[in-house]
Amino acid sequence: MKRLIAGLPLFLTTAALFAQSASPDDAAPATTPTQLTDAQAAGLAAGCFGVMMIPFLISIAIWLWIAIWIMKDSARRQSPNRTLVVVLGWLVPIVGLIVHLATRPKTIPGAPNP
Repeated sequence: MKRLIAGLPLFLTTAALFAQSASPDDAAPATTPTQLTDAQAAGLAAGCFGVMMIPFLISIAIWLWIAIWIMKDSARRQSPNRTLVVVLGWLVPIVGLIVHLATRPKTIPGAPNP
């Protein structure tokens, strides 16, 4: 692993050099960069922002689902440490879920047990 990390700068430098064209004559004619209009730039920015928001919204949905499930399950099972797991579920959902799954009662009061 150390050899791989030590050789990484050399690899990246070599890759950058090979990505360059051999000579200016071999390269395609240079084109000037296009200037975006205000509407195009706004559309590009909105599209990038929209794509970046998808993982954020998914993580919020998962966070809410975990917290609400912990609340309902701990109430249904009448967990003795319900307050702790509910607070952990809202503040740190993964930790709250692990603590709840590790400490919850195995049976549900009033339900037929196998």
